[in-house]
Amino acid sequence: MLKSLKTPLLALLLMVLAITHAGASEVEGGEQDLPELIQTIFPEATEIMPQLESPRVWPVYQVTELIGYAFLSGDYVQLPGFSGVPFQLLIGIDRDGRYRGVQVLEQHEPIFLHGLGTGPMHEFTRQYMGLDLRHPIKLTSATVRDKHSGSNVYIDGISKATVSAVVLNETVIQSALQVAQETGIIAKRKPAARVREDLLETTDWQQLLGQRWTGSLQVPEATVETAFGSANIETPVPYRYEAGPLFANLQFAYLNVPTIGRYLLGETLYKRLMEESLEPGDHVIAVMNQGPYSVLGEDFTRGTPSDRLALDQNGVQIELRDMDFFNALEPQQLESLHRAGMPRFDEFVLFRVKAGAGFDPASSWKLSLVVNRPQGYLQPDEIRRFGQDYRLPERLFSIEADHSEPADPLWLKIWHQHLSRIAVLLLGLGILTAIIFGHRWVTQDARRFRLIRWGYLLYTLIFIGYITQGQLSITNVFAILQVIGGDASASVLLLDPVICILWSYVLLTLVLWGRGYFCGWLCPFGVLQEMAAELASLVKIRQRRIPFRLHRRLWLLKYLILTGLIVLSFWSISGAERAAEVEPFKTAITLGFVREWPFVLYALALLFGGLFVHKFFCRYLCPLGACFAVLGRVHLLRWLPRRAECGSPCQLCARRCGIGAIEPDGRINYRECIQCYECEVIYRDDHQCVPLVNARKGKRRPAVVIARG
Repeated sequence: MLKSLKTPLLALLLMVLAITHAGASEVEGGEQDLPELIQTIFPEATEIMPQLESPRVWPVYQVTELIGYAFLSGDYVQLPGFSGVPFQLLIGIDRDGRYRGVQVLEQHEPIFLHGLGTGPMHEFTRQYMGLDLRHPIKLTSATVRDKHSGSNVYIDGISKATVSAVVLNETVIQSALQVAQETGIIAKRKPAARVREDLLETTDWQQLLGQRWTGSLQVPEATVETAFGSANIETPVPYRYEAGPLFANLQFAYLNVPTIGRYLLGETLYKRLMEESLEPGDHVIAVMNQGPYSVLGEDFTRGTPSDRLALDQNGVQIELRDMDFFNALEPQQLESLHRAGMPRFDEFVLFRVKAGAGFDPASSWKLSLVVNRPQGYLQPDEIRRFGQDYRLPERLFSIEADHSEPADPLWLKIWHQHLSRIAVLLLGLGILTAIIFGHRWVTQDARRFRLIRWGYLLYTLIFIGYITQGQLSITNVFAILQVIGGDASASVLLLDPVICILWSYVLLTLVLWGRGYFCGWLCPFGVLQEMAAELASLVKIRQRRIPFRLHRRLWLLKYLILTGLIVLSFWSISGAERAAEVEPFKTAITLGFVREWPFVLYALALLFGGLFVHKFFCRYLCPLGACFAVLGRVHLLRWLPRRAECGSPCQLCARRCGIGAIEPDGRINYRECIQCYECEVIYRDDHQCVPLVNARKGKRRPAVVIARG
């Protein structure tokens, strides 16, 4: 039998080497001539000056005219990517504040080096050409139309590389804004003033309007028609308007000021807003609408920025994000918003400005209503803005030297963007926890067990695997080792919320029960292997049983692979990531088999092998499974039930165990067990379990042992 396995194992080794070589060819080259690259960003340039010391930019000239600046992102921001290493970008901006180009000089993202390749990354960066750095740039899907038809600008994200795309986008935006301020393209942001919370004055609606503590933006229909009949991009709107039907009738106010917030919301809601709904340094702006043109729109998603409103300060648009504050209020609480002398509004929406956004409430700012009209499917929509300035008196604020709040960390922004996925994942993990603690009920009936198990496996494959890209990998271990070694920030581990939550759950189950609950329930590629075994059963392919002595020796392969990868990671992370292609996870799950043929052939070969040897990869080659087996070697609970007859004389469970984790003497090897509960179904079935069959026929009662392992 050993000889018969030599040829397949040799072929497998050659396949891994071929894949590693293919992955290595995707790593980007060495040093590039920066002046030549800058010339490609500014093709009209006649002279590229040497890099300045402060600011760290290359001024770019056309004859005697300064036309823009080029700079390295690493001189301004160091946001760690998914690999733990920042992107190094060469970025060009012109004097009008528009991006001229973005070139990736250095990156270590595994998905680009050994997965998708760098093509999608370069397609992504080409989208910045011509965009205004003053406007927020959001990532979206390719299916969204009219990406420039509102106050926000949207660009296509990178499918299967969401985290890397978010980090790249943040690197571009943050570094470009810093350069624009240092070069005078936009005004430098002042430290944000603090609201005087001790100052509370009596007021009413008319006083708020008269003092202009509540801003008014009233847009007649005639003004809108005139604006779209002209070439003006922004039509100024006077504070007073001529008679005629209104297109929009907005009032807006800055609610952090106690006098304003307490009047508009009432004491109870204001206290709830400030104490429960805001983080330190956050700002809230209320927008109240009486006009027919909604500030949100029919297709608006709660908790996101509105494309119909824009807040500008010092020439830079600052993100306004809906708080969805009133969604959970009772009708009587909403009714309490109406004060004597205060009009009733069709819309009353609170928007958050995050701490660190650069917003200064004591300085002048403008709220604009953004109106777009489609011009046909192949032409961009026409956009007009109707704005009104707003400024509160300085006596309402405490203006000190520096009270700037740190910006939200990037990982927190990513978590906020994926709240729905996080909720579904936590629900799924809650269900798995219920299955674990209710396993006696689950396995009491074979049909019930099969429905529950395959239902959960499909959830793992579809949601965790293909929708959220939540396939854990040995490359995650490399990132953890970098953090432990001080070579990367711990925030790297938080960049992907699905991966972070799964790792937390898996580590907890490792302590309690060993490796099984990831390998048996939460591994998407493991589900594909189980499907291969089911297919083999359907088409009458008999799966081969490997003699137990050889089976135990083959277990060592995955531990050797794990050891080799860990040692290699200390010498070269990039080399270890390429060698980690021994895992087919990226090909089969992350990229959905859309990849170069050596990778696809390797993954398919493993699945094909699973038709003949149950979960061949899991049993003998998976370095992640080996890692979990090592980490979970000492666990607290061994609660899979056994009987004294298990192993002698009964061998049914040992023969039926697809993973081969039951020793000939009946003991369960928890290092190899994937906790699939198939043996427990047999244990509880008096038509399968030999001791139970004997007991049912009136023979001696079986002895019960709760756990043997």
